[in-house]
Amino acid sequence: MSLVNTDWLEKNLEEVKVLDASWHMPSTNRDAYQEFLCEHIQNSQFFNLDKNSELDSTLPHMLPSKNKWQGLISNYGINNQDKIVIYDNSDVISSCRCWFMFIFFGHDISKIFILDGGLKKWKIDNKKITKNLILNNKTSYLAKEIKSLVLNKLQIDENIKL
Repeated sequence: MSLVNTDWLEKNLEEVKVLDASWHMPSTNRDAYQEFLCEHIQNSQFFNLDKNSELDSTLPHMLPSKNKWQGLISNYGINNQDKIVIYDNSDVISSCRCWFMFIFFGHDISKIFILDGGLKKWKIDNKKITKNLILNNKTSYLAKEIKSLVLNKLQIDENIKL
């Protein structure tokens, strides 16, 4: 996983796509989207882990279908060549889940980063926050599943036996 620091992101804000993938455990009574609306890094968009996962599963945050992923990411205005920085403002480091989803769907691993320390570090370093929301142009993101990154229970059990 590639980390970038707050100085790097501040210097490169115009050249990257930025996603806030904050998610909170239900018991915290925090609303990640409402927090995003109150304050976020300039040019960032909110990545809703609940809505952007497979909604027909009884399990939380399962990977969506390839077609659903392509549509979601296209709606964010992200294309396959974009550099992406993901951050969060949560205790469960939810940005890493979003990062994995991009890797699973074939985004170039050299073009996807996590902001070291997330929004908390951004604020500690006195970087600019905003309430402004951005508009983007829809793209045509193309995904390719790297299915070897996910194993089912039977495959895991077989691996343990080795």
